[in-house]
Amino acid sequence: MIISKIIAPGETIIYQPRLSKIAYLHLGSLIRNLTTTIFVSDKRFFHSHGWLHRHAHEIVISKVESILVEQSFMGRIFNYGNIKVSGTGAGTIVLRYIKRPLEFQRQVRAIQGAGNDTPA
Repeated sequence: MIISKIIAPGETIIYQPRLSKIAYLHLGSLIRNLTTTIFVSDKRFFHSHGWLHRHAHEIVISKVESILVEQSFMGRIFNYGNIKVSGTGAGTIVLRYIKRPLEFQRQVRAIQGAGNDTPA
């Protein structure tokens, strides 16, 4: 999916996590992996997947409550993992086989922190 068609005017992409190469080894989910779009902007977290049947989810950055990173032993060695993003009133979005999952968590928290800065 072309991200420029998804973002709103004035919205800036801050971080775009990538799927680990391990994700492409699971042939059952190959099409899903190839048609996945994930990004974090200054306003929202967006996840979309599917080709014939598209699933798109988003959570406004200020509504993200928790980011749970799960890494198996192999995930720690090859630096990939699953991420569960929970938002107020939005439920939970699960991202599988994300490369550098702790970086994703750090980026979202940095954006949230930047949004909370208020001049004294």
